[in-house]
Amino acid sequence: MIKAVGTIFLSIRTNRILLGLRSADSSHPLTWSFFGGKVEEGETLGVALQRELDEELLAFPKIIKTIPFDNFVSNDDGFNYASFVSLIVDEFHPILNAEHVGYAWVNIGAWPKPLHTGTKLILHNKNNIRKLNLILNRTNSN
Repeated sequence: MIKAVGTIFLSIRTNRILLGLRSADSSHPLTWSFFGGKVEEGETLGVALQRELDEELLAFPKIIKTIPFDNFVSNDDGFNYASFVSLIVDEFHPILNAEHVGYAWVNIGAWPKPLHTGTKLILHNKNNIRKLNLILNRTNSN
């Protein structure tokens, strides 16, 4: 089974999330997606996510908390994608590696187009939107 991980950064100050625009030579080129990638042999999901973020975003602020968000398993059980929400205080300007050619901070529900196929499945799921809003409500009430 191929495993992959990804995250969206969620700013608790602006209530917006960060998505990346994949490069023209990546899989699913020029689509908007989460930051992340494949889990390597022997890695936990957390270790893989940290490694991918370090590779794709050469610098980013302290993550307050990482929250499990969605877990997609393909019908043939050959692919598993675990997504997370990474809470940060404020928006930042990421330094991107060659896997991405752009980024956008967006309001929940105001998704840029075209979305990566998997990202679209996750972000168009009404339960996931409720989860994002619940995370924001809990975070902003503290």
